[in-house]
Amino acid sequence: MKSEDLSKFDELVVLRLKELLLSRHGLRAGDGKDDVLEAASRFDAADLNELVFALRRIEKGIYGQCVICRHDIPVNVLKSNLTARLCPSCETVMHEKTDPSR
Repeated sequence: MKSEDLSKFDELVVLRLKELLLSRHGLRAGDGKDDVLEAASRFDAADLNELVFALRRIEKGIYGQCVICRHDIPVNVLKSNLTARLCPSCETVMHEKTDPSR
C-alpha cells in the first residue's frame, strides 16, 4: 500500500478510536493520536484492541496485507472494515473451516 494511502487509513482508524473513546470513556475531542493510544490501552475492549492493532500495522507499513497469505486486502474492504486482517479468499477459507453447518 502506498504511504499516502497508509496515512489516510491512519487518520480513519484514529478517528474511529476517538469516536469510541469519546462515547465510552470520556476522551476529550482535542486529544491527539498519542493520547488516543494511551487511553485505548487502559481498556480491554475487543473493538478498541482491533483498532490499536490496525494502527500498529499501519506504523509497520503492513496494514492492508492479509495476515495469512500476505496479499493485499482490497481498499473497498478496508474502507468498510478498518480492522480487516484477511483478504476475501482467506476470509472465505476461514469461514468454511469454522462454519459448523458445513
